[in-house]
Amino acid sequence: MTNLKCSVHSCMHHSGDMCCKPNIKVDGPRAQTANETNCVSYAPKGAQNRAACTTPNEKLEIACSAVECVYNQNSKCLATNVSINTTGDTAGCSTFTKR
Repeated sequence: MTNLKCSVHSCMHHSGDMCCKPNIKVDGPRAQTANETNCVSYAPKGAQNRAACTTPNEKLEIACSAVECVYNQNSKCLATNVSINTTGDTAGCSTFTKR
């Protein structure tokens, strides 16, 4: 499992710079840079999306479709530490490192 640090405060799953989901997915099959990745588990906070976050997970599984990332092995992230940050209008993986 990966240590996850999430700084996307606008996500309903965010709590204490961690994520309350047991797993997340990072998308970016054609990504060449971190800005081209996307955390598809992101859901904006709002009236319709009320946080059901009770216990943040410091370690969780990350499915990943960023095939050019050195940490992607068989569609799973093997990085020891991962940071999810705001990239433009979405949340992305700032740990992405091109092969």
